[in-house]
Amino acid sequence: MTTTDPVPTPRWALTYGADLAIRVWGDDCMVHHGLSNDTHRLAAWLVPALKRLAEEPPALLGELATLMEADSETATDVLQQLEQLLLVQRC
Repeated sequence: MTTTDPVPTPRWALTYGADLAIRVWGDDCMVHHGLSNDTHRLAAWLVPALKRLAEEPPALLGELATLMEADSETATDVLQQLEQLLLVQRC
C-alpha cells in the first residue's frame, strides 16, 4: 500500500514592498505599487482580496476566491495575472 501526500494548497501574499495604494472609481480601481512606482488599472471586484492580503497575509486561494466572488479557476487565473504584474506572490 502506498501513501501519497496531498498537494499543498498555495497561499498568496503581496510582493515585498508592495505597500499598495488603492483608489476605486465605479467598476475600476487604480493600484499603485509603492516600491516599483508602477500603477495598474484593475477591476474593482479585486479590491477586497488585495486589502485582505495587505492586512493579514498570507491567504489561501479559497478565501481569496470568496472575497472576489469568483470560482477557484477564475481566482487562480487572476492571481497568476497579478503575479505577473509583481503585485502578489505564492508563498
